[in-house]
Amino acid sequence: MITISQLKNKPALQTIMIMMIFLCTHVHAQDKSTEDNFINQNLHSALQIRNSHLWRGIEVAAGLTYTGNIYLEYDHFYGGFWAGGTADGSYKEFNNYAGFKAGKFSAELWDIYNFSPKATYNNKEFFNYNASETGRFFDLRTYYTVSKQFPLVLSWNTVIFGRDRNLANTENRYSTFVSAEYPFLKSDKWSISGRAGYSFALNNSENETSNFFASKAGVNEVSLIFSRKTKILDYKLPLGLWAMWNPVDNHAFLQFSAEVYSF
Repeated sequence: MITISQLKNKPALQTIMIMMIFLCTHVHAQDKSTEDNFINQNLHSALQIRNSHLWRGIEVAAGLTYTGNIYLEYDHFYGGFWAGGTADGSYKEFNNYAGFKAGKFSAELWDIYNFSPKATYNNKEFFNYNASETGRFFDLRTYYTVSKQFPLVLSWNTVIFGRDRNLANTENRYSTFVSAEYPFLKSDKWSISGRAGYSFALNNSENETSNFFASKAGVNEVSLIFSRKTKILDYKLPLGLWAMWNPVDNHAFLQFSAEVYSF
């Protein structure tokens, strides 16, 4: 159980807990049929099986990997949990997040904690929120869709707290990833989109060139993302393929995925 004292100085957890309490209170204030309808419409979850976990030009994990989330939404707000891991236990991650959406714009705050066994940072203190010691980081994400006729998604994302420090561990670098994504093809069965991303640090100290996502500022992600809705008997099985190149660090990755369930 999370105590009130544990929530002090933990803004991401505070936001999520307040939102969850509000949503639960709202649900219990309604009759049974309305409550069921509210849950059916506003509680969502999905689970994917992958051969790797890719993110912003980085291969976070390789091998048989699962990623999944569960979240509750109401009106313009939503919040929930995301987890990932590998079959052999070499990669483990658990995140909390909260978001707001209005029209073409959305913003999210992610409290990300990767506690993989071989991590070189503090991976054993989930509730440590000391900026110079913590193994977690806060990722502030924003998205803007130009229009329905031209569905280009522009995104600005900055690590605002945690293990994104300069070499002296005195300040945060505020590593930032900006991207543009466009769906070239979207039909009942197929979806093909492309994305390009550029990373840099807003506050690099002298003689430092790296950021959280790459060894230096530059285009660190160029991606082609394919998905297809496949039906096996009466079971729907969305399949995905993601080809990702990192020009800055001279890497390339190919990810295959299958969505086990979603609601």
